Amino acid sequence: MKNMISERKMKDERTARILKVIGSTAVLMLTVFCMNAFAASGGDAISTAKNLLSKAATAGGGLWAVWGLVTLGMSIKDSNGPGIGNAIWQILGGAIIIAAGVAIGALDLTMATA
Repeated sequence: MKNMISERKMKDERTARILKVIGSTAVLMLTVFCMNAFAASGGDAISTAKNLLSKAATAGGGLWAVWGLVTLGMSIKDSNGPGIGNAIWQILGGAIIIAAGVAIGALDLTMATA
């Protein structure tokens, strides 16, 4: 019983460390992307915001898919059937978020003057 509790505690601590690293990486990436957005002039603000949103969605989807891969690996190791299914759905969700980021980047937001 004691061994199971210590294993669970170690697993929770490992998961907490991984989440801290992912969170720190996300904050750092958003900080870098925002620097470019705040440096834009008035005419470029819309395209800069669109590019920022596209990059953020792509990066967020990538992180979500990578975390799904980590979860998949842990679930396969533990032979956790429902965990495997949830991890696969998380990976697919990350791929959809990446596709949305790419679609946002492909939008043409120029104003037509006729």
